[in-house]
Amino acid sequence: MGSLLDLLRRGCVAVSLFGGVGVAQPALAAKDPFVEALSKRLNFVFKNDKQGRQNLGVSVYSLSRQETLFDLNAESPLMPASTIKMLTATVALKKLGPDYTYKTEVLYDKPPKNGVLEGNLYLRGGGDPSLVTERLFLLAADVLRADIREIRGNIVVDDWVFDQILRDPRRIPTDTDRPYNAPVGGLSFNYNSTTVYFRPGEKLGDPARVFVEPDTGYVTIKNQATTSKAGSSYKIDATRAENSGDGDTILVRGSIPLGMTEQRRYFNIVSPSLYSGYGFRMMLEMRGIKFSNSAKIVHEQVPASARKIAEMTSLPLSEIVKLMNKYSNNFIADAITKTIGKELKGSPGTMDKGLEVLNEEALRMGLGSKGLNVVSGSGLTRENRMSPTQFIQLMNAAYLDFEVLPELLSSLPIAGRDGTLRSRMHGTQAFGRLRGKTGSIDGVAAITGVVQSRGGELLAFSVMMNDDAKSNATIRNWQDPFGQALAEFNRRSPMSEKPRDTGATIGGQR
Repeated sequence: MGSLLDLLRRGCVAVSLFGGVGVAQPALAAKDPFVEALSKRLNFVFKNDKQGRQNLGVSVYSLSRQETLFDLNAESPLMPASTIKMLTATVALKKLGPDYTYKTEVLYDKPPKNGVLEGNLYLRGGGDPSLVTERLFLLAADVLRADIREIRGNIVVDDWVFDQILRDPRRIPTDTDRPYNAPVGGLSFNYNSTTVYFRPGEKLGDPARVFVEPDTGYVTIKNQATTSKAGSSYKIDATRAENSGDGDTILVRGSIPLGMTEQRRYFNIVSPSLYSGYGFRMMLEMRGIKFSNSAKIVHEQVPASARKIAEMTSLPLSEIVKLMNKYSNNFIADAITKTIGKELKGSPGTMDKGLEVLNEEALRMGLGSKGLNVVSGSGLTRENRMSPTQFIQLMNAAYLDFEVLPELLSSLPIAGRDGTLRSRMHGTQAFGRLRGKTGSIDGVAAITGVVQSRGGELLAFSVMMNDDAKSNATIRNWQDPFGQALAEFNRRSPMSEKPRDTGATIGGQR
């Protein structure tokens, strides 16, 4: 099987308490030599004459002491990219609860006779963004135990728990076949993505060997690629060529050198419900259930008279939020946004309903409406706006709400260890002690999260940098020394203005 973890990673690319209890606005710390030393260090970290300060916003806040330690253009509304998933996660955990689950159901028109189902088998989605190969295989086992050995009707897929708008028009219109841009449906499978593998043939000039995983029959490969001489350049070009309405076609051209190790490319798919249906049929066949030659995958609503025979319960929301934040998965974020809309505003779940709730809850948490603009729960847009101060208010509201805080913190990537921070902050005191949600689209680098300082304080932070003139790698190079500075903060010992050498650089790439 293809790596679901890889698909998940590529689904990424960024007061009043809930219920109306008041929380004070962040106060600036009284003059404190250790706080002043931290400010000098952070000013050094962000010292760059070429960086327009109007495009940089920073806020650091002591959750332990309920005071602001550092602000730099903290009120400026900037593009947050995927850090907006912090808002989506917080609202979902509070309004739906960490134990919230989705249900995927299997139904039929009438019971089988002698193991033969004469009618249709229905697969009805509940919006579960965590339905993957292994769980669909278990659901197929439930069907087998319902005394079904042969199906003479169709597999009917029903995704009407959500609306039929699969791609948010506010998403950035680029790389439409990449997993981070996967469509969002009420019935989805394997994050609505697939993996294509490439290997050279046995000899020069042979067709390249191409495999799709999982090979459900939904994806058709048109292979025009060949095997080139050993040591030549890898020139495979794979693109989604067309969608027939009954599956996707991927066109593979170019060449792969003789003796080269296996390569891969990840794609999203066009029709989540049909993809799920093909996957379900494959799982049923693996369980030994037969189909008639005329059986099709049909996209229709389940009739009211159908009877439920099996049900798959999803992972709890706390685990789904962890998958979303650790790997910055846009598909999961948008599915959760639609789920919030369905549960709080009524079926079907839509992006607009979910966004309405996100904006309402942001106001309830004291974020205020100044400059706030949330049009995407995933952050795959250039239209969202939020300030570092608003992110700090969000973190403070979560900190003061024990129903949310543990699950939210456990969902965040850990510096140097996992998720989108697994390669960051090695060799600094932030390693293993900083947790943060990153955000990155062209011209945007942001991170919001918490770190335990050397002095034992829990510090919330938000840094947002927008600069279309610089590469993301260039505008992100402050993150290691920034994390190091917060982790070193201690009110009992002084901090130098310049960081010690950890291999991190300021003003250039590592």
